[in-house]
Amino acid sequence: MQLTKLFPLAVACLISLSTLAQENTSSPAQRNTAPAAAQGSLNSGTISSQFDYIFNSSNNYQEYKVVKRSSLEKLKTNVADSIKTLQQKLAETNNALGSHNENLNALQDSLSTAKSELERAKAEKESFSFFGVQMEKTSYNGMVWGLIALFFIVFLVFFFQFKKSNAITVETKKSYSELQEEFEKHRKRAMEREQKLNRQLQDELNKRL
Repeated sequence: MQLTKLFPLAVACLISLSTLAQENTSSPAQRNTAPAAAQGSLNSGTISSQFDYIFNSSNNYQEYKVVKRSSLEKLKTNVADSIKTLQQKLAETNNALGSHNENLNALQDSLSTAKSELERAKAEKESFSFFGVQMEKTSYNGMVWGLIALFFIVFLVFFFQFKKSNAITVETKKSYSELQEEFEKHRKRAMEREQKLNRQLQDELNKRL
């Protein structure tokens, strides 16, 4: 299919080149003469050089170029071989590109796996299990310092309450001692008054006797 499309293009190119060559011809008599020996061949060189060879080696007829059928078939074969070679190289390049893409995908999968393992390792390093619950170290440290602060506040509350209770206890003991001392003084004074009244009563009884 590609060759069918290529040959009309080749013929058009040959016609255009023949027109330019015809314009440069010096006299009408030279139109039916063969050119000098052309350089190159159809057995080697690039496709472009082979077109040049056919153009230079072809006879002139009016404003046309007369090309040998064998040369045209040879050029057709060479073009087909060149296209086949290019297709093979393209297939090899596509295969190499596919293999490269597969390797790239494998590397990307390996990189993704490595990143996942790294993230998991970092998460395990930054966290641990606390009573069956996975906690980050920052959260655990915050919880521990929070408990320490709570315990310190509770300690201060109990300390001040104890200090206050101790002060009340000391004050109560002091008041009790003072009250007991006062009571003892009162009891002694009462005993003295009672003894004094007993003596007076006894003196009165003695007087009446």
